[in-house]
Amino acid sequence: MRIRGPVMLTLLSVCAGIGALAVPATAAPVTGYDQTMLETLAAQLKVSPLQAAQKLDHEKNLITSLDSIRTRGLHTDGAYFDDAGALVVNADAASAKELRSAGLTPRTGARGENALNALSAKVGTVIGKDVGQVQAWGPELAADQVVVTVQPGADSALVRRLTALPGVSVQTGVANGNTTQADVIPGQIMDLVPGTNCSLGFPGTTSSGNNVMLTAGHCVEGNPDILNRSGVHIGRGVATQFPSADMGLMDIDAEDTGRGYVDTRMGTTVRITGSSKAPVGTTLCKAGNTTGWTCGKITAYNQTVRYSGESVATTGLAKSTVCTEGGDSGGAYIAGNTAQGMTSGGPADGHDCGWNQGANATGSYSYYQPVVDAANKYGVTLTRS
Repeated sequence: MRIRGPVMLTLLSVCAGIGALAVPATAAPVTGYDQTMLETLAAQLKVSPLQAAQKLDHEKNLITSLDSIRTRGLHTDGAYFDDAGALVVNADAASAKELRSAGLTPRTGARGENALNALSAKVGTVIGKDVGQVQAWGPELAADQVVVTVQPGADSALVRRLTALPGVSVQTGVANGNTTQADVIPGQIMDLVPGTNCSLGFPGTTSSGNNVMLTAGHCVEGNPDILNRSGVHIGRGVATQFPSADMGLMDIDAEDTGRGYVDTRMGTTVRITGSSKAPVGTTLCKAGNTTGWTCGKITAYNQTVRYSGESVATTGLAKSTVCTEGGDSGGAYIAGNTAQGMTSGGPADGHDCGWNQGANATGSYSYYQPVVDAANKYGVTLTRS
C-alpha cells in the first residue's frame, strides 16, 4: 500500500503561568520531553527548560494521584488547579485527610461539579426562548458557580431571572458574540472543498479498523472532500454533530496514514500517549493554521455556547485561555502528551493572537470539543506513539 505521508495534526504541547520554581536558570538537558519543544517553551515563558519540564511533571503527578484516589473508590466532586499550582479537589470532610496524604488540596462545602452541572441545565431552562440574547453559559468550577455571558444590551428582565438563581452570575460578552473558526485561507493544512479551511485534529481507528480523524463538527458539515496543504486529497467528512455539539469525523484515504504525534508548527513533533479531560487549571497548548502554537490553561467544562448565525446552542464544550482565530477550528489541544480536544470557536472581536506566541498570546479565550467525548460518540481509539 502506497503511503503519501502522514496526516499531520495541527498542534501541540504545553505552557502558561509557570511560577517561580527554585531551580537554576540553566540546567542539563531534560529527558522525557522533546528538547526543542521545551527550549522554545522556556524561551517564551522566560524560564529554563528544566523549569518548563517541572511544571509539566508537577501537573502530571498530581493528576496521577487524583486518578489513584478515584480508582480506590474515594468520592470526589470535581477538581481544578489553582494559581499556585495546587490540585484542589471538591470532597466531603471525611475524605480530606486521605486527599492531603496524596498531595492534593481538599475543598469542602462547595456546591461541586455535579450540582453545578444540574444548575447549568436549570439555567438553560430559564433562558428558554431568549437564547438569542445569550452568548454562553456553564459551570466555573473554581468559582463554584454557573456563569452566564449575555449579549450587550440583553433584556434586563432576563438578567434579573438569571441573577435570582443562587450560584449564578451574569456578565456581558463582546459585541459580536462568538464564532466558529473556519476561514477562507487557500492552501493551508486542512482545505475543505469548495474553499474554506480548518486544522487537522486527532487520527484514530474505529472498532472495524477503519482509519479516521476526529475534528470539529462544523468543519465537516456536508461531508466535504479534504485536501492537505499541497492540494493532495487525504480524506472526506463522513459524520458531524453540529450545532448541538461540535464533533465530527473524517475518513482518511486508504493510501494515507494517521500518525500518533502532533506538529508543534515549530519544526518538531510530540507524541500522543493518551487522552483525558484534565482538571480545570491544567496547562495546555494548541496549534492551528492561523495562529500556530498558542498556550494557556483549561478554565471550564460543560459549557453551552451560541455561535453567530446558529439558532441552536452548542453544548458540552470546554473553555480555555488559549488564543485562537479563524482557520484554527479542528486543531488539537494537548496537555503534555495527553490529547484534550479540538478547537471549536472563540470571540468574534477581531483579536490578533499573533503566530507561535505560546503563553504570550494572552487576553482571549477559546472553546474546544473534548476529544474523549468525540471518541466515545464515534467509537474511535486514538492513534498513539
